[in-house]
Amino acid sequence: MKIIELELRTARLAEMKEFYTERLGFALADITKHSITIVVGETRLTFIQEEEEGVLPSYHLAMNIPENQIREAKSWLQAKGCEVLSAAPLPFAGIQANEDIAYFEGTDAHAFYFEDPSGNLVEFIARHRMDNASTEPFGHESILNVSEIGFPLHGSISDAIQRLDSRFDVTRYIGDGKMFQMLGDEHGMFILGDLAIGWYPSMKIPEVHPIRMTILDPNEGEFQLEPYPYFIRVVNNTLWPS
Repeated sequence: MKIIELELRTARLAEMKEFYTERLGFALADITKHSITIVVGETRLTFIQEEEEGVLPSYHLAMNIPENQIREAKSWLQAKGCEVLSAAPLPFAGIQANEDIAYFEGTDAHAFYFEDPSGNLVEFIARHRMDNASTEPFGHESILNVSEIGFPLHGSISDAIQRLDSRFDVTRYIGDGKMFQMLGDEHGMFILGDLAIGWYPSMKIPEVHPIRMTILDPNEGEFQLEPYPYFIRVVNNTLWPS
């Protein structure tokens, strides 16, 4: 699965524009009074201004980086003035950690995390099962795509798994199928988590906020993971412009 477009809400649009385009250097693909779209490798990432007063949307998303550049990526981010979050080992979940870099045994991947001005938990992940090593100096152009988006759920993990599994060409990757489940592959995943459990490593309890996305999948169409405001548009390779 590939995430081609991802649309999220923010209450801090001006700060997000400064952070992603001026500080981190991502290309600005589109801008309106109420939204910005940046280019994250193969993914167009859009932030839309939240109009409801007092609502502060935040999400969990991951971005793939070359599998051999986790430390270079961390140094690059810190040089931009960003704080990397501490990561603790969780042996029962197969997670090792050395200060702020986590290693996931089940997926054979290293990752670190930071928060953007919206409070989004952003993950840079180096997946060692992917043949994408790079010898180029790490920069924003090294980031390959948005590869994960978190779907917080009200204790309905098994039902959501069944509905997504029956609709899309996704694999049950890692998870217990009850409180947490990853669906997809190294290129793109839905991360299903019970609202009672915080996202690793901050353990911040997630909230339900609107998500719209476009993915590549053989069966094109529109899908909503009801009753949540999670909308998935599906295109196949023949319909998506190259």
